[in-house]
Amino acid sequence: MTQSINHDLFRLVVEEIAGKEGVDVATVLVNADETTDEEIATKTDLKLNVVRRILYKLHDNHLASYRRIRDTNTGWFLYYWRIDPKKAQALVNHKKRLVLSLLEQRLEHEANNDLYACVNRDSSPVPFEEAMNLSFRCPACNQQLEYVDNARAISFLRKRVEELKADLEASTST
Repeated sequence: MTQSINHDLFRLVVEEIAGKEGVDVATVLVNADETTDEEIATKTDLKLNVVRRILYKLHDNHLASYRRIRDTNTGWFLYYWRIDPKKAQALVNHKKRLVLSLLEQRLEHEANNDLYACVNRDSSPVPFEEAMNLSFRCPACNQQLEYVDNARAISFLRKRVEELKADLEASTST
């Protein structure tokens, strides 16, 4: 791997995708231009089917790729695998964008609705319209629904959205 690659980030991404054994497989791939699944299995002491499963997980997440050639002696296909650690950052950024989208949706919901909740139950607050339809009564225990001051939640969500946006901007500009 080149110096510009974040080794820790790469290791964490691979481990999340393919577990600790996946890190072993990726380490073999990083230290070779390309190699076969059988060579990886030999170097890692993992079963061939385990190595293949890991390689397919890495491939599905666009971290590993292969080239296929036919063995002239056996007629079988040989797969030569390689890995691109730089793509780990792209994968992390994709996941961050998904989280950002969910946080923005939640922020919009919190900011645009007056919310009410039952004080006796640990249930999700409901918007004003739904509380009104329930006659401001909890459907489970019939207690009064009370207004939820969500200013702290809104503040927290805004902060996280801004942090995530700044983080994504910084990681895409490098």
